[in-house]
Amino acid sequence: MSNKGDSKKIAIVHDELTRRGGAEAVCEEMLRIFPEADLYALYTGRPEIEVDGKVHQIHTSFLQKLPAWFRRHPSRVLAWLPQAAEQFDLSGYDVVISSASAFAKGVITRVNVAHICYCHTPTRYVWDATHDVVRESRWGTVWLARIVLHYLRLADFTAAQRVNVFVANSEYTRQRIWQYYRRDSRVIWPPIDTAFFHPDPQALENKELAPFLIVGRLNKSKYFEQAVTVCNKLNLPLTVVGEGPMKRRLIRLSGTATKFRGVVNRQELRLIYRQARAVLQPGAEDFGISSAEALACGTPVIAYSRGGASEIIEDGATGVLYGECHEEGLAEAMRVFIARDRPFRVKDMRESVEKYNRRNFREAMQKLVNDIVI
Repeated sequence: MSNKGDSKKIAIVHDELTRRGGAEAVCEEMLRIFPEADLYALYTGRPEIEVDGKVHQIHTSFLQKLPAWFRRHPSRVLAWLPQAAEQFDLSGYDVVISSASAFAKGVITRVNVAHICYCHTPTRYVWDATHDVVRESRWGTVWLARIVLHYLRLADFTAAQRVNVFVANSEYTRQRIWQYYRRDSRVIWPPIDTAFFHPDPQALENKELAPFLIVGRLNKSKYFEQAVTVCNKLNLPLTVVGEGPMKRRLIRLSGTATKFRGVVNRQELRLIYRQARAVLQPGAEDFGISSAEALACGTPVIAYSRGGASEIIEDGATGVLYGECHEEGLAEAMRVFIARDRPFRVKDMRESVEKYNRRNFREAMQKLVNDIVI
């Protein structure tokens, strides 16, 4: 396919580049598709990023001038996020692609500048999780949290109306974009590097003594404490990959059979996937990149069925889905998994995620940029 996007001046706007997760991996893939694009972020932990040997300077908002110790706690900058996104002057571009889990989609463009929003999730803390945020506020600040979140909901809805084309990373996200923003969207799945994440040809399909695995940022929304608690109670080995604010609590909940690996490189992660008995996903993910990577490596997934998991995992064929987001639901699903009289077929798991490969993502995004007309 010829890439007409090469002749268009493109800006890619991400929320914040302070860590690397699924959304950041998608942003990096966009830079591979459009290597001449300019990269913007509301704030970042570094002045540039390197993708396949090409260095991309990161243009930041006024939030970058705040002390790093202040920005380290995202709640401190919440009220300024809408203004930070609106600060960028993007009038010189033909196409703006916002890679948004929050307010990156709030950039202001001219009427003849196409704005595509690749939405990883509608802003969770002002919609799905807003009541959780209020409950967790310190005593005496609940009223302030309610006022700020109300303001942010209005700003987030307004920001969503500026987008010309919404792209969702799953059918689940597409439904939530409609529910909260009243905007239609199309689904383009995130890119999974199936050429890199593949099974070990020497591995055995039966891994009864292998550890279970959780992968991701260790925050409350992942519900990883359920996995740690259940594995401890059932005396099952567990490997934890990732860092985040919940790490200390997870360590307190864990037993001697739980191992914390922290952040690992891609080669280590592939090996860990291959050696795991199954990946556990106890929270509702908008898509679930780690689950798709695990299946690409020939490792089944045990997941809470709400969210993207129901689109990625076929219950009984490539993993086990369960319907109640609590420890008992996960424990029962793990018992079902352990009691199976035959292993999951590596071939079936691998084939189930081939549609998420990087080539399909690249072709879909290129076609969208080539075809968009304002």
